[in-house]
Amino acid sequence: MRTLRTLLLFFPLLLLAIVSCGKRNDGLPALQRVALLANTHPDSAMALLDSLRDSIFLQPRSVRMYYDLLTVKARDKAYIRHTSDSLIRNVLRYYERQDDKKHLPETYYYAGRVYSDLGDAPQALNYFIRASETADGKDYDLLSRIYSQIGTLYLYQAVYDKALPVFRKCYQYNLLEGDSTGMVYAIRNIGRTYSVLNQVDSALYYYKEADSLAIKLGSNFLRRRVNGELSAYYTQLGMYKEAYESMFMERQKIGKNDTASFCCTAARYYFSVNQIDSAYYYSKRMTEMERYSYKKEGYEGLARIARLRGNYEKAFEYFDKYLVYADSTSELVRTEAVRKINALYNYQLREEENNRLQMQNRQQKNYIVWITASMVVAVALFFAYRQNRKRKEEGRINQLQKLKALEEQKYRQSQEFIEENKKRIAELEKELQEVRTTSDISRQELLHAQKLSLEKDNEQVEAQQKMEQEAVKAFQTSAIYIKFYETDDKILEEDWSELISAIDNTYRNFTQRLKDLYPMNEVELQVCLLLKIDMPFKRIALLVLRSKQAVTSIRKRLYKKVFGREGTPDDWDRFIRNF
Repeated sequence: MRTLRTLLLFFPLLLLAIVSCGKRNDGLPALQRVALLANTHPDSAMALLDSLRDSIFLQPRSVRMYYDLLTVKARDKAYIRHTSDSLIRNVLRYYERQDDKKHLPETYYYAGRVYSDLGDAPQALNYFIRASETADGKDYDLLSRIYSQIGTLYLYQAVYDKALPVFRKCYQYNLLEGDSTGMVYAIRNIGRTYSVLNQVDSALYYYKEADSLAIKLGSNFLRRRVNGELSAYYTQLGMYKEAYESMFMERQKIGKNDTASFCCTAARYYFSVNQIDSAYYYSKRMTEMERYSYKKEGYEGLARIARLRGNYEKAFEYFDKYLVYADSTSELVRTEAVRKINALYNYQLREEENNRLQMQNRQQKNYIVWITASMVVAVALFFAYRQNRKRKEEGRINQLQKLKALEEQKYRQSQEFIEENKKRIAELEKELQEVRTTSDISRQELLHAQKLSLEKDNEQVEAQQKMEQEAVKAFQTSAIYIKFYETDDKILEEDWSELISAIDNTYRNFTQRLKDLYPMNEVELQVCLLLKIDMPFKRIALLVLRSKQAVTSIRKRLYKKVFGREGTPDDWDRFIRNF
């Protein structure tokens, strides 16, 4: 029924838009109706835009550009992540050339939204600042959204001192607009900023102010949004009772379908008040969540509970799982840290400083310019030399650390590791025999737990070795393996892609691990792939379309790049086959 009512509501509008676009100069009124619809019903706006797509090409360029802008806007309003900047770049070029005071601010805003989704924070910040500078001072709605986005960029890029005044501006424009919902979010964001600045009293004050405003508005939805975040902050502070109480509203709504944040709060709260059974239940629920961070905390809680109950075998089992997810979580954090761009605010300052210096240079006399340029070049060369040496040294140290980690990982998956563990297990068994003649129960339990841990390590390594052996057997009978060994046909790009996929599945992401050591070009990677599958040297040269001497040089060069010292091609071959 609801779908039917929606269709009946928008059918006349859709029909009118289609009819109106039948004429070349009547496209704009239809798009103006789309603009109004995008703010409240973005899905319907997108459907209407789709219906106009064929006829919009008959319209003037100004109408087509507005259509593209509305397409970006509707997708953004519908929370569809932007994956390309091609559309918004065309719109930007058009409105900038036209110096369109009406549409340019909103275009800058959505350009910022696009580049935010693409992970280009400096570019996004640049466009949001342009939007704030060109926007009508009385367009409070647009200005509040602009400053909300700027504050969010600063916040998530750890430029906390810049985020606070921006969120305050956002709140002021929400107030002028009379947007109570926006005010709740702005106050909450101020509280969030104070929380990351470790100003606890201020953070709690603003979170509670946001909750109070949500109560006045009678919005349980807003209260749940604020209290959900407030409870997480209480949990971070170790104030588990307050955190649990803040989750009460969300708990009422959720019912039996507990969220991860609620389970986290509840588990810590019940453990703190010594209600172990309840703490165990919510820790167990956390291990069933999708995110590794929640699984990690869940297994940590279970390990603590098992140890408290004296079940050390279970405690070690849970602790092993905690370590697995802790490593995975750390890897995700490192990947995210690489993706973030540090110099958000400095980006704008750098651009302004460059413009100022260019103007100043044009005003100076020629002889001063030459003197200054000479000094700058000399200083730049000096610092470039120092920086280059520093980067090389840091790169060398980093490379050595990577190689050491690889050696350690390879050892922990080797038969030598298993044999060392077996020796240690035998020693522990002997110690256990001796300790059993005494009354030292704690010592017995410790030795037994150590023995179990080593046995479990061996089981895991042996299982991994067996899996790898089976994977290699399956790979060596696969069609792609046989094709590379036997076919006389030309190897296509699709064949290389299939070989990469097969090798990665067999040898634990071989290509990515190799690229982490050294960023190879296409031919270098192809040589390594063929070395990995023990391809004869002559056939390698044939498949990569290079001479034997060239392939030999590639192998030798790669060894030096990775290990930082001279080596033979055979040294590189052994490394790849064992990698």
